[in-house]
Amino acid sequence: MLLMDFLKEEYDNISLKEWGKLKNKTVLITGGNGLLGSNIVNYLQFLNKKENLNLKLLVHSFSKPVEWLPQDENIQYFNSNLNNGFPEWEFDYLINTATYGQPKKFLENKLQTIKLNTETYTKLLELAKKNNASVLHMSSSEIYGQIPDDKSSVDENYNGDINTFAPRAIYGESKRLSETISKVFIDDGMDIKIIRLAIGYGAGVKYDDARFINEFIKKAFNGEIVMMDEGKALRQLSFITDTIEMILNVMLSGKSTIYNIGGTDLKSIKEIAEVIAKNEGVEVKLPEVTNSVGGTPKNLILDVSKYISEFGCPNFISYEKGLKKTAQWIKLLSKEKVGI
Repeated sequence: MLLMDFLKEEYDNISLKEWGKLKNKTVLITGGNGLLGSNIVNYLQFLNKKENLNLKLLVHSFSKPVEWLPQDENIQYFNSNLNNGFPEWEFDYLINTATYGQPKKFLENKLQTIKLNTETYTKLLELAKKNNASVLHMSSSEIYGQIPDDKSSVDENYNGDINTFAPRAIYGESKRLSETISKVFIDDGMDIKIIRLAIGYGAGVKYDDARFINEFIKKAFNGEIVMMDEGKALRQLSFITDTIEMILNVMLSGKSTIYNIGGTDLKSIKEIAEVIAKNEGVEVKLPEVTNSVGGTPKNLILDVSKYISEFGCPNFISYEKGLKKTAQWIKLLSKEKVGI
């Protein structure tokens, strides 16, 4: 099933302020197989058909396109290791989502992660400059590191605090440097928007995605959710279609350069597990021994008031609905996986 069919209702409710700017344009999307990238491809093709935009999409991913990406004469797919180079594409917009976003992935690909977020990103910006293209770059809320207990949330002016020797610094610090690299090109006249994203989740994840929400859902399918720790840390979730609405509005109409993007409701990791468990009719159990990754932020609460002041507050999809929809997607993938 195509993602645009599975999320048709949610895609139809996305509100973009200036979607007309995409008419007759070409968009390069890196990281096209990921949760964010595959939804961007599907949504832009959905919008393309709905509004007759004559929009061309160039989509790059590390491996061959996942089966839920659309096939159409206006879409070209490429797969390779970006770190090894890429074609001289011609495009009007670059949406850079290429990254090792899962902790398991970036801990297994340490130097590749750093190179992708720095050296390879620099080369992409050089090509975008040659094309006189606008850029939307996915940074991360992890650039803030450990947020002090006396801060209820952080806005875009908070400088962050990362222990450079913590395991997760591979990701957070290389994303910080990607923002500095962006500033070099911005000072040279380029239009670059930077997104510091809280936790996006939803349909479009791969079955083997090991981030905590997807792991909770798969554990629930097997009869119970066993936590890695007590789950007290607070997280700020944003369902994928809410995320798409916010980041594309920033790309097309943002008045500033850097934006925090995320939902406005907060839940602890344990509370998120409990919502999933309730939906699936199973229990949540705490571990006998804590087993979390070093450097994991205790609380990660972003102030998204800059976005809301410019674009208004999105009609956010509730945790209950979003997590249920995500479970439906993963269940669909699991059935295809075993050939049921």
